Amino acid sequence: MPGLDQFLANLKRSRLVTDDDLARARSTAPEEPATDAAVRLARTLIAQGSLTTYQARKVLAGATRGFFLSEYRILRSLGEGGMGKVYLAVRGSDGLRVAIKVLPPSKALEGGQALARFRREMDLSQRASHPNLARTLGVGQDGNVHFMILEYVPGDSLYHLVKHPKGGPLRVTDAARYFLKVIDGLEAAHAVGLVHRDIKPSNLMVTPDGDARILDLGLARLIDDVEGSLTRHNVVIGTLDYASPEQLGDAARADRRSDLYSLGCTLYFALAGHPPFEGGDVVNKIFKQRLDDPEPLERVARGVPAAFAAIVRKLMNKSPADRYQTAGELRLDLTRWADPAVVHSILGAEADAARAFRPPAPEVEDDDLRMLDLSEGSGSVVSLRDFGSAESPAAPMHRPPMPPRPAVVKPRPLPRGRQPSSLQDETRWLILFVVGTIGFGLLIVIIAAFLHWRS
Repeated sequence: MPGLDQFLANLKRSRLVTDDDLARARSTAPEEPATDAAVRLARTLIAQGSLTTYQARKVLAGATRGFFLSEYRILRSLGEGGMGKVYLAVRGSDGLRVAIKVLPPSKALEGGQALARFRREMDLSQRASHPNLARTLGVGQDGNVHFMILEYVPGDSLYHLVKHPKGGPLRVTDAARYFLKVIDGLEAAHAVGLVHRDIKPSNLMVTPDGDARILDLGLARLIDDVEGSLTRHNVVIGTLDYASPEQLGDAARADRRSDLYSLGCTLYFALAGHPPFEGGDVVNKIFKQRLDDPEPLERVARGVPAAFAAIVRKLMNKSPADRYQTAGELRLDLTRWADPAVVHSILGAEADAARAFRPPAPEVEDDDLRMLDLSEGSGSVVSLRDFGSAESPAAPMHRPPMPPRPAVVKPRPLPRGRQPSSLQDETRWLILFVVGTIGFGLLIVIIAAFLHWRS
């Protein structure tokens, strides 16, 4: 952990905080003890809105660059993919929040396919505009850094919503309503000649109002375009769990129907909670996608009618000619399943077997959720969520000991077939036993007396 002087020097070089804001923070943050001074000052700057937690952590770690890109100020990291990192940023002129996808400078300097694909994505992503497609607002270059400015979509991915411990597979009606919106976005991309080639649960965002956004056109191609050296034979393009058989053989052959195959795999995941072909290595997955049929959806997912599973099965047909040919065709079959009455008329109460669709909660600012831990010698970041809920527990934290239970003496069972039927039966058996014992004793006495007389 740097000392206060080093932290102040890093802040100055980073250009994140103005002199006035820094002076205001220093006037309220005590500088003693010196071992915690830098952390306390960072916390004060976060509280007054001069730094984000991400920025504070980076500066405390010694970073002084990488906080600005053109006119945008980097707020925090959003994620990382094969073609670059994505950051949440704010535009200085009007405060617009955007997502910025950055190609790592090392890849840009290498040239070749990485830079060519990134430039291709920048071009293709601006061709389609639709409410269910994440928009590309602009592209740019700052020195040797190439970047795209994307619409920032709050919410969570379909993958995380299904896999979250409090989530789970969707009901048929909820899945139908959500995927109808995905179809709208996918149809808009196809209309301008784009094939996405990477439709999967993690590329489908669910907004807090339940809307859908398709992300990441990094692997997209124009339907009539020949990619040449960007796509070679025997090079897998896409995600194995969701890629179409023809795409795994030759990515340049992927067309609209390939996206529909991937959409079928994604719909399977949303209802079953796992991809159609789960587990196995790369070769095994490719073999199954190209030759095997998945376990029927109606068998692995509760509350899925066989007629609805047939839609998914048609989407995932191995032959492109036997699938839905357009997103519009799929919409016609999927629309009726968005009506809960249709599913209930077929399944009854079983229609509610899966969980209800719950979009993610509205996003809370990162600075409202996190704070710097000011414990002795610590500079770690602690999430307020880690402190648990303020609600009372459903049961008392301490349970009183249970009262002792009295012992029960069980009578020894009699041999089978000799169980007494009443008190009278028990008395009769007792009398017979006594009489028999006395008779046996008298017989012994008589025999002994006779033997004595003979002698």
